[in-house]
Amino acid sequence: MTAWKNIIVHHSASDWGTARVIDGWHKQRGWSGIGYHFVILNGFTNYEDRKRDRCMHSLIGSIETGRPINLDPFISQSEVGAHALGFNKNSIGICLIHRDGAYHANMYTSLIELLDELVHKFGIDPVNIKGHYEVDAKKPHCPGIDMRIIRDIIGHVEKRKEDCRATK
Repeated sequence: MTAWKNIIVHHSASDWGTARVIDGWHKQRGWSGIGYHFVILNGFTNYEDRKRDRCMHSLIGSIETGRPINLDPFISQSEVGAHALGFNKNSIGICLIHRDGAYHANMYTSLIELLDELVHKFGIDPVNIKGHYEVDAKKPHCPGIDMRIIRDIIGHVEKRKEDCRATK
């Protein structure tokens, strides 16, 4: 059986959306459903809200599930994502709702917490957290984050956890 090896971070290339909306977009492309395992919201859930600049602030940074992922370290066929060609079979896909501009701080917080949880739960090495741009040259701006910084943060979080365990 194959184990989870990578986490690939993406952006939606839209300034609004939810896991349900992305599921619909992906089905329109002929896919079986949403290709990502997790979606982090920016507070704009539909086009009309975005057009009117009506942000649901309580949703900023909320994490929705997309394609199912179970709690064992092994990948079943139904869990394989559709988000990074050549990497889907062993990668967890995370999508941040975003097109241009800066991410909201709540979205970064949620991303870091989710990455930390996935790294810990599945034993994924933080060096294997990648931005889509790092695995697909055709996506040079996805997710619009310097992933070296994200990997450094996760590495420091994991190191502190190890240090805390060692002192007990």
